[in-house]
Amino acid sequence: MSGDDMVFGEVRFREPARLKRPDRDARYACVACQTPGPDDLPVFLDPAPADAIERHALSDTSVELGGVLLGKECVDPASGRPFVWITRSLEAKHYANTQASFTYTHDSWEEITRERDRLHPDLDVVGWYHTHPNFGIFLSHHDLFIHQNFFSQPLQTAYVVDPIQGTRGFFQWADGRMVQVGGFHLCAERSERVALSRLADQMENLPGSSQGGSGLSPRLEAELIKMLSRPAPPVGGPGDRLALAVLLGFLGSLLFLLVATAGFWLSRVDGRLGEQGDALAALKLEVDESASGRKAAVDLLLEKVGGETPELFVERYEKLARARDDARKQLVAQQSVNEALGLRVKDLTSAAGSLGAELDAARKTLAEYEADAKAAPKLRERIAVLESEAAENLREIKDQRAILATKEGENAAATYNSLKVYTLTTYAAGLAALLMGLTAVFFYYRSLAPPPETSHAASRRAP
Repeated sequence: MSGDDMVFGEVRFREPARLKRPDRDARYACVACQTPGPDDLPVFLDPAPADAIERHALSDTSVELGGVLLGKECVDPASGRPFVWITRSLEAKHYANTQASFTYTHDSWEEITRERDRLHPDLDVVGWYHTHPNFGIFLSHHDLFIHQNFFSQPLQTAYVVDPIQGTRGFFQWADGRMVQVGGFHLCAERSERVALSRLADQMENLPGSSQGGSGLSPRLEAELIKMLSRPAPPVGGPGDRLALAVLLGFLGSLLFLLVATAGFWLSRVDGRLGEQGDALAALKLEVDESASGRKAAVDLLLEKVGGETPELFVERYEKLARARDDARKQLVAQQSVNEALGLRVKDLTSAAGSLGAELDAARKTLAEYEADAKAAPKLRERIAVLESEAAENLREIKDQRAILATKEGENAAATYNSLKVYTLTTYAAGLAALLMGLTAVFFYYRSLAPPPETSHAASRRAP
């Protein structure tokens, strides 16, 4: 969607409120970010919208994101100078964006208007913000079109954030055009001045800005979220398929070996069962033969017992048999109890082994976590050093660009270009001189050689 096709709803703006500047009010603490100029429009930004905008910018650094700034357009009664106080921000959720552009749509503007009326009806739209991932802080022609047509109030500002380079800046109206201010102020309750200073250090990428707080900075939190949500690398390449084929072949061979072993064992069992059947038949024959002999022995014993009748003997025998059966039952019960206790001991031993393995795994995990926890401060220090080095390199580039933009830099560039022209001219003259020398040598040697016709005539006159 082009800028000419955008349609915005009607926006109502209030007259500037007469309020004391926060940096002159004892109830508030203010910390300057960058270097606010004496002629700049004072911009005061609360920590809540500052943190929300940073997190929104870091949520997706592949395209441009944006939203609106809510707060108050104010005039200081003491000095009569206007200033802007930003207390809230709203993200644009329906928009058209690319890697290098951001455009509000009619739906996004309608939703922003509804959200402002529902959540913050007492706040004004004091500007807008958008991101420039790795493009730096500036307003493109498209950005200027949006601001000139839809944020044209004298105190409405534009806030640009580069989440990759870690830079940011406000733009204000000045003489009918948009210019960047030298800096802005972070503002909060005086009781929050320590956290306010830490937030300012994080936004300016100062070393050690992540120390002294209980939470991570928005940049570190975004990096950790990306690392944790990063998808696992795809698997299933030719090497994996070959490994799978080898594994399946090994499992097939193992299964075949198990089946062969089971068949051999079953054949052995069948042979043992046949042998045991033959042994049982022989034992039955022996029992039958011994039973007849025992019966004859009992009859002989009864004949030798004088005063005891067969009935009494049978009764006493039955009592002894019942006592023997009871003893056997008790023995069987005791054996069952012993077996149950043995199984319980095995279960407890297995459970103890599993718990021991889990304990060892937990100890290893704890050691890994402790190692990660020890390495985390070094990682934070390394990130801080890298961010500091990146900021220093950026400052050096800006300084070099500033030098090139001066008159001396332009003169140096012109001198350098002249030297390149002179160098090319010298090379061309040298090459031409070389070619002329080679041509002269060629013609010189050619003049020394006798003409072919003269030599032929001399050969004819010789006889």
